[in-house]
Amino acid sequence: MITNSPLAKLGHVATHTPDLEESLWFFEEVLGLHLVERDGSTAYLRGQRDWDHHTLKVIESGQKGVDHIAFRTRSAEALSELTEQFESEGTDVTYVDGDEEVGHGDAIRVEKFGHPYEFYYDVDQPDAPEGQRSGLKNRIYSESVANRIAPRRIDHVHVQDENETARAHAAWLEEELGFRLNERYRGDDGELWGWWFAVTALPHDIAIHREPAGEPSGFHHLSYHLDSLQDLWTAADILSEHGIEPDGGPGRHAITRADFLYVSDPASDFRIEFFAGPGYLNFEPDWDPIEWSADEIGGETNHQWVGEGPSWDGIGYASE
Repeated sequence: MITNSPLAKLGHVATHTPDLEESLWFFEEVLGLHLVERDGSTAYLRGQRDWDHHTLKVIESGQKGVDHIAFRTRSAEALSELTEQFESEGTDVTYVDGDEEVGHGDAIRVEKFGHPYEFYYDVDQPDAPEGQRSGLKNRIYSESVANRIAPRRIDHVHVQDENETARAHAAWLEEELGFRLNERYRGDDGELWGWWFAVTALPHDIAIHREPAGEPSGFHHLSYHLDSLQDLWTAADILSEHGIEPDGGPGRHAITRADFLYVSDPASDFRIEFFAGPGYLNFEPDWDPIEWSADEIGGETNHQWVGEGPSWDGIGYASE
């Protein structure tokens, strides 16, 4: 189902690294993301079937942490209306000139519940370099230039907040930005612990889980789609050949019903999930959120259908 949200989809995530060369070795050489452009100390990457200029931006800055989470709006008008909405409610809005950005046009940035969000509409969609273009006009890169993992496309992000902040953040996504709540999880204490939201037909474009009171807001992972469970085992095999231990999986989520594998960049600690399936696609106009409980699929730190998930520790947001 397409929601009434002003947002069309997840656009990209920008993150920091203390060592760009090591991070590029991991993201490009090991995982198989395509390096679209490098501008000094910043690299722009995308998946095998991503249309937009980049879905991951890696900035060498001497620090670790996520810079921002970006969503593309449905139209230029939707971006203007969203800007007006933020300003009318008193939210500080930072304007980003498209001439100063690589890969997309004018954007706005706001901080909500400790998370830096970016929104834009205009985006570059460059072709693959000569010799790498697929003969199929409805995909970008030829399969002949992909490595054995070759992440297909950006899928979702997962963030975390302390108790009350998580609840307020979830309400904002649903009530102010028009995300549909597909699934939720109620923890051992009887309170909601996790929320899985979408503006597309995917099981989720963003998820939130609840941390104990007093914990800072943080970023858990960025997910890329793979086609099948066998692709996850292939990825695990390749990671092992490189001496890289997965953070979790392969396994299967109960929530979203997708297969998973998690791994972190050794240089930046930025976590990637490979999400295969995709579990299901939701086209229903009258969807009732699915609610899970601890007695059905396990506790907050281990509620997988098959296998072990990652730790629930995330990384913070980089300082200015």
